[in-house]
Amino acid sequence: MRILIVTNTYPPADITGVGALVFDLARRLDGDGHSVRVLTRTAAPDDALASATGGRKLFFPWHVARRYLRCCREQDFDLVHVHESDGVLVCLALRLARWLRRPAGRARLVATLQVSYRRERWAVRKLRATGRVSTGKVLSRPTFSERLFAFTRAPILSLLGRLTARLSDAVVAPSAVTAEELRQDYGAQVDAVIANGIAAAEPPDLAEGDTKTEGETLHLLYAGRLRTRKAVAVLVEAFALVRQQHPRAQLVLAGDGEQRPALERQVETLGLDDDAVRFLGAIPRHEMVDWYRRADIFCLPSIYEGFPLAILEAMAAGLPIVTTTASGMPEAIVDGESGILVGLEDVGALGQALGRLLADDDRRHRMGEAARRRVKDHFTIERIGAQYLALWQRLLPQAPKP
Repeated sequence: MRILIVTNTYPPADITGVGALVFDLARRLDGDGHSVRVLTRTAAPDDALASATGGRKLFFPWHVARRYLRCCREQDFDLVHVHESDGVLVCLALRLARWLRRPAGRARLVATLQVSYRRERWAVRKLRATGRVSTGKVLSRPTFSERLFAFTRAPILSLLGRLTARLSDAVVAPSAVTAEELRQDYGAQVDAVIANGIAAAEPPDLAEGDTKTEGETLHLLYAGRLRTRKAVAVLVEAFALVRQQHPRAQLVLAGDGEQRPALERQVETLGLDDDAVRFLGAIPRHEMVDWYRRADIFCLPSIYEGFPLAILEAMAAGLPIVTTTASGMPEAIVDGESGILVGLEDVGALGQALGRLLADDDRRHRMGEAARRRVKDHFTIERIGAQYLALWQRLLPQAPKP
């Protein structure tokens, strides 16, 4: 099968879940005898599968459409798979070729939409402490750039997402919750729910002496962009409560973004020093492996997500997960078995969950092993690749949409 994949983000320049998924998926399928080509904005010079358009992210749809037309003159594709709405002009070009009965129009068109931008726009808002012990305290406010996104780019991306779904022969969502959001917000017919997956290497065996000793620092790890919908301010507030009972705990924040200055001020206001909270900034994907290995708990307190790869990477490293009931997270985590789920913006519940795990070494290890098994059983790139391949093969014998 000759497959063309279109994605705006792609390693190593872009550290995103979509980019990492495409990177792993392309290698999985190309190594299985299929011909795979990736059209993206930036790529490593030695990446034999990827062709880079260059330019700014904002203009990627235009640049990739031009590159797509050039590719069609060089070879025919059986299937074109776009990720998010950045491939909308590619979709239009393919449908035009189909209308004109050109060879390029014979390819089937599939779109994976990771989120509904109508919901992501809703997530750009003030965050308040909620739950039984809530004071209603405002923990975080969107920055100017985040508000600008909510009132300009998000509505445009929502319209482009709707158009991408309409033009495609099949639409894929990463979770059942996201599928329902796409049906409600985009009027999309979602043909398959295929979770994101990772190329999970076997974790290294711990050498003697690698186990935690009494008095050694326990690390709570967060990995992701520091933006409002990730609700890192809720995690910092909860950690301030936890730190009182567990003085050897340290919160490690891997990532950068609009909310970092506000988070640094919050840490200072709460009286947390550098030993308590550590800001790492953006970390390359290959370096994150070591941070997952050092960590004891992984926490993602988001108020909105699709199906985040960071959770899967942490699970593959054998970490217990503390996260929220937002979006597709309950489809990744079995509550009480491989992690703990709490309500959105619930500082008290989040602090209690973290505190219980910090105080119980055996429970952390049991949950971590359960998380590792769950990734191996459900979310490896081999399993996810097989599901995509089955969908594509079902489409190929069918007549394309007119």
